[in-house]
Amino acid sequence: MSQQPQRLRGLGSTRSARDSILLYTLLPLGLLLVAIGILGATTGLTVVPFDPHHIGTQVVGLVVAFAGVRHWK
Repeated sequence: MSQQPQRLRGLGSTRSARDSILLYTLLPLGLLLVAIGILGATTGLTVVPFDPHHIGTQVVGLVVAFAGVRHWK
């Protein structure tokens, strides 16, 4: 029982340095943008001058966060 089946042996790939850098920079940056967008929409503060409704900030933050999560291994 200690051996994995043949089809599962190659699935556990190792994390490269590039994946680690992208994961640990894009994920917090995306979450920060989402938090800024939610905070701005809730309080009415305009943090990003070209996005007064804060929807663009939240969408871009989610895209950046998901791009970072794609490098999770």
